[in-house]
Amino acid sequence: MRGVSLEEVAAATRISTRFLEAIENEQWDQLPGGVFNRGFIRSVSRFLGLDEDAMVAEYALETKSQAEPKVAAHPVASAMPRNWKPLVIAVSVLVVVLIAGALLIVHFAHRAAARRQLQQQSSVVLPSAGGSH
Repeated sequence: MRGVSLEEVAAATRISTRFLEAIENEQWDQLPGGVFNRGFIRSVSRFLGLDEDAMVAEYALETKSQAEPKVAAHPVASAMPRNWKPLVIAVSVLVVVLIAGALLIVHFAHRAAARRQLQQQSSVVLPSAGGSH
């Protein structure tokens, strides 16, 4: 690779020397495939001062007859069965806490109202029987 060691190219491009050796020896089947290969070629070309587009076009011509490996698609998340148990438990706990809070508020509100009523009754002053005129 133009008098530059694979280690230097690997350090500059962050591409493993294994992949760089595969590019140098045109062992395209040793590369991950697809856009990774084009990206590797662009990075190496940029580092070496070569025309990136020309190098990618050359790669495309060389690999045109080869089928690129397909990346296995992940199943769609919505198609996977969902475990609802943790959500049901969390919602149930939340409902219980809200009901308990409401009951406590009602209980203490009634006690406070009863206490206020007693205070009002005891603060009412009754006129004394032997009052002065």
